[in-house]
Amino acid sequence: MYKNFTKPLCRLLGYKEKSLRMLTLVNLQDVKRPRKGLNLILAMKLIAVLLLTGMVHVSAATLAQKITINRKHVRIENVLEEIGKQSGYNFFLDVKALKNTKPISINVYNVSIEEVLNQILKGQPLAFTIEDKIVVIKEKEFSFLDRLVSHFNDIDVRGTIQDQNGKALRGATVTIKGTKRYISTDEEGKFSLTGVDEKAILVISFVGYKTKEVQASSVKGQLTISLELTTSNLKEVEVTTAYGIVRSKKELGYSVAKVTGEEINKANSGNILNGLVGKVSGLNIMTQSSEMSPKMRVLLRGIRSFGQSSNNQPLFVFNGAPLSFGSDGESAERAIEFINNLNPADIEDVTVLKGANGTAMYGPEGVNGVILITTKKIKQGELAVNARVNSSYTRMDFRQRTDQRTFGVGDDVSFFGGKSADSWGPAYDGRIISIGYPDKNGEFQKVPYKDLDDRYNFFNVARSTRTNVSLAQGDATSSFYLGLGHTDQTGLLPGDKQNQTTVLFNSVKKLGKNADFQVNINYSKMASDRGGDVTNKVLNTPSFIPLLSYKDYKNSYWGGLDNYWSGSNPYASLDLSRQKTTDNTFTGSFIANVKVLPWLSVKDQVSLNYWGRNQKKNAAPVVFSDFARVDPFKAHDAEPKTEDYLGTTLGFNNDLLLTAIHKTGDFLIRANLGNTIRDNFEKQLKTNATLVIPVYNNIFSRSDFGIGADEVTRQTRSISLLGNVSLGYKDKIFLELTGRNEWDSKRAKIARGKDFYFGANASLVLKEIVPLLKEQAWLSNFRLRLSATHTANMNIEPNQSERILNLTFPYPFTNPSTGKSLLGYGILTNPNPNIKPEKVFSQEYGLEMGFLENRIRFDGAYYSQVNNGVIMQVGVPSWSGYPDLDNAGRFRNTGWEFDLGLNPLVEFGEDINISLSGRFSINNNKVLEVSDIYNGTFIARDPSGNAFYARVGHSAFEFPVTDFKRDPDGRVIVDKNTGMPTVDYQNPKIMGKTLPVYQGGVTLNFTYKRFTFSTQADYSAGNDHGFGSSTIIQGTSALTLLNNREVFVFPNSVIEDSPGHFVKNTNVAVSNAGKELFSKFADATIHSISSANYWKIREIALQYEMPIKSKLIKRMAGSIYARDLFSFYPHSNIYGDPVSSNGPGLKTNQNQAIGQRQQSQSNNVSGSAADTNVTPGTIIYGFTFGLSF
Repeated sequence: MYKNFTKPLCRLLGYKEKSLRMLTLVNLQDVKRPRKGLNLILAMKLIAVLLLTGMVHVSAATLAQKITINRKHVRIENVLEEIGKQSGYNFFLDVKALKNTKPISINVYNVSIEEVLNQILKGQPLAFTIEDKIVVIKEKEFSFLDRLVSHFNDIDVRGTIQDQNGKALRGATVTIKGTKRYISTDEEGKFSLTGVDEKAILVISFVGYKTKEVQASSVKGQLTISLELTTSNLKEVEVTTAYGIVRSKKELGYSVAKVTGEEINKANSGNILNGLVGKVSGLNIMTQSSEMSPKMRVLLRGIRSFGQSSNNQPLFVFNGAPLSFGSDGESAERAIEFINNLNPADIEDVTVLKGANGTAMYGPEGVNGVILITTKKIKQGELAVNARVNSSYTRMDFRQRTDQRTFGVGDDVSFFGGKSADSWGPAYDGRIISIGYPDKNGEFQKVPYKDLDDRYNFFNVARSTRTNVSLAQGDATSSFYLGLGHTDQTGLLPGDKQNQTTVLFNSVKKLGKNADFQVNINYSKMASDRGGDVTNKVLNTPSFIPLLSYKDYKNSYWGGLDNYWSGSNPYASLDLSRQKTTDNTFTGSFIANVKVLPWLSVKDQVSLNYWGRNQKKNAAPVVFSDFARVDPFKAHDAEPKTEDYLGTTLGFNNDLLLTAIHKTGDFLIRANLGNTIRDNFEKQLKTNATLVIPVYNNIFSRSDFGIGADEVTRQTRSISLLGNVSLGYKDKIFLELTGRNEWDSKRAKIARGKDFYFGANASLVLKEIVPLLKEQAWLSNFRLRLSATHTANMNIEPNQSERILNLTFPYPFTNPSTGKSLLGYGILTNPNPNIKPEKVFSQEYGLEMGFLENRIRFDGAYYSQVNNGVIMQVGVPSWSGYPDLDNAGRFRNTGWEFDLGLNPLVEFGEDINISLSGRFSINNNKVLEVSDIYNGTFIARDPSGNAFYARVGHSAFEFPVTDFKRDPDGRVIVDKNTGMPTVDYQNPKIMGKTLPVYQGGVTLNFTYKRFTFSTQADYSAGNDHGFGSSTIIQGTSALTLLNNREVFVFPNSVIEDSPGHFVKNTNVAVSNAGKELFSKFADATIHSISSANYWKIREIALQYEMPIKSKLIKRMAGSIYARDLFSFYPHSNIYGDPVSSNGPGLKTNQNQAIGQRQQSQSNNVSGSAADTNVTPGTIIYGFTFGLSF
């Protein structure tokens, strides 16, 4: 039967029977679009259909079948399929012939199959035959005349696509309307199409430009087609806002800034926060230490609170999951550590929602602003593999540090003291001198008395090597991104090292058209090995000491523990006391997004955040020989000690959001209704012990007096109901209303559920509203925005609203001052069940403008934030039973922000492009009210114990300083006999500001062919920094070179000849111009406060993208870069970097003290004063090489 059936079929097609298997024949019931070739499965289908057709073959008259069809602009296959259903005929066609067909429109009623086939194939390159209820459609055979006519009707089309400025648009798409035939323009913007119907319409499109249609006949020969920019229409610019809601930028009534991952990694910042420095107006990021994982402070638009429990850090959101660990300072530091563990290479972009006005839906979580971090998006296409290797090097920058290098050891310029560690001795003269104490044979170490660089060269050039590999693939229904990273680091201090491994996995799966599911997983493991911070000891070592010769202290005779010239060898200190830390961080989220109805969608995101730390610190015993104990620093042995810390933080979050969209007339209404759940669990376990038997790392015995243990467990939970409604009118006027109610476990039970927050914002696109502005071609955009929000700062710590008891002395319940056992409890606080979150009222007004097709962009904003309930202690004794905390303070924070972009600033054809952008912000705050017990001045302290003042009518915070006694005219009062000044301890002064008033940044990008040069500078001014007085005390500060340490008459000084009467001092010189005088300078702490103004060339990078012809390698690029290459400080700053607060090693206040939890005050004021180990700044330089496959 197969042969009987195939003979007539081949006869109809005009092919030999044996060549049937070579034909591309497809049953219309099985095919929805043309395909190439005939595979085995398709051939089997065809044979089965042919056999079935042969078995049910029945003759029928063609004219007996009547067809009714009404279709517009559809493919021929769709119409043939419908004819087959109505007639019962089987259709076979040559798929190759379909390539040149055009869509058709047909409207027939009750006609024969032959009539309808003639109508739909009219003008198409197809012909049909019918035999035995089989319709075969194949390519039409053209006669010579037909081909001649066709030749004269078709034309060749060539042209160039460019923008309004004449720049060629590479990759623009030219499509023949109604067909799938298209071509993309080449590097010169040119395209060419042959055999195009002269009546055809060409559709030209390019991302960011308006689509344009032209008739093919108008493009005969060569035609240049210009496309218009659409960037002036802000509807096309979309940003991610709270809870992942995507909005058109022109709809927003508040400030939003976006920084791409490429910009963050341009100079290989090492972490995300460093990459954001200077790139967002109003964002203040200070790197406070030079550690391998630096301590950082992040403020957005200043601070909003100044109380004991204040936390002013913005909320970080990673892939939609909030990193909300709590409201205290330790939780804030936890979030920073979490962010620093992320791999910058995996970042797609960072969106900054400034202030409470842009984050009203987050409630108290977002009162300080929100920073949304999104990892790289999964792109559709074939498998893409990227590999990138980066090497960077960090070294100390001593160019701005002006240490004195003239005088050596001793207590006076006329007395050399080889045993002293201070630099108050005679000037260097190159002679050979003895230093330190005698060895067991009575011999001294002898060295040249001349200046050396050893104390600067003590520090390593830190190295970091980061390797990243990513894989990404996606199609229309699913996609994934996998990023792997590994980093090896060495620190500035000898022996310090760290490594990190990161894994990021994102996957999306679409089910049908109305549902998609996403999984985001990020894991990081960081292990570090660090020694103590010896920076202060090293930098204050007299400069003639051959410090580098003591590096191998175990084999160096004079570098050994007994023979080192003074105290402990810093190399030995680093080696004998080490801290090893392992941090594990994990965040995972599952997102389900379902479109229930055309106007209603439901999104639910479940996320889990984990942070875990395992830390152990060991200090080896040091036993000195009897002869060495003559050195007072070696009079006592060092006992072996060990400390352990285990910390875990686990956060669970669930965000449910219902979104409805409705359009009626000129109005577009969007509504969101949501619920959030936050559950945070924290546990810390701390132990320490002093060992009796001095065997390092092996605990055979312990002392009960030298052991301690402490455990802290906390859990908090909050539930909220939130919603917002936005109304858009004619895509020109927008209004949004937001509300949120909070139930927080940190609140007393009677107060929960009573915290309602609300806000409103509006956007007016005046360019589209005002006819006069609409007519101005030079004005691309003119928009006003305004917002007002009533929210709160949840500065209530866990259990603060409840009465709690604490152990008088932690385990082993021993009084450390007496050694006696004492077990007892005390009242820690008297709760205040009526204490409220700090209510903050925020306002923002903004203006956005664009000129010359948005080549020039300007954005300005003013904001005001008033805190009417700062939580403060009210000074009531604990035994009174009255609450000791209340909403007793008021505070105002205001500021301006300006952004200007010139893109392009200069452009020469396709080869040269220069763009420039700048940012500038002003921030001021004022304390409006404090609790009466403070007499108008609230005192805060950072973890190092430095005090800072917040006074009514002044800024928070200021420096308390001591100064020399002065007369009413400000002249220094000196002793009439010695000529020496006196420190006025009884009348301390308050001066300066801890937070900058002015901040700015400038970014320049220069592109020439395949080269890209970029640089960024940032500026900060209006505040001061406390550098400490250790360098003055030890005689290494440049300040001690005053008058070359020779006696002099104190400048601008007076003598009190009678009570209250002062005469100018003209002849009474200081009795000592060395240690005695400058000890007074050190005690007068005003000399340790310096301007914190600076300009920094933060980034310089040069990248080259190499031309590639390989089929395997798609892209190859390399770059060199430098960070903080140049810094400019005021002449009064003789200390160095005014941002750094700590050195590279372990800090005393970082050790896990038993029974202590770090207060959040550090988030307000640290960075304004340095500890004794602060470094003068660093320079980073390196290179990057990347491949894409």
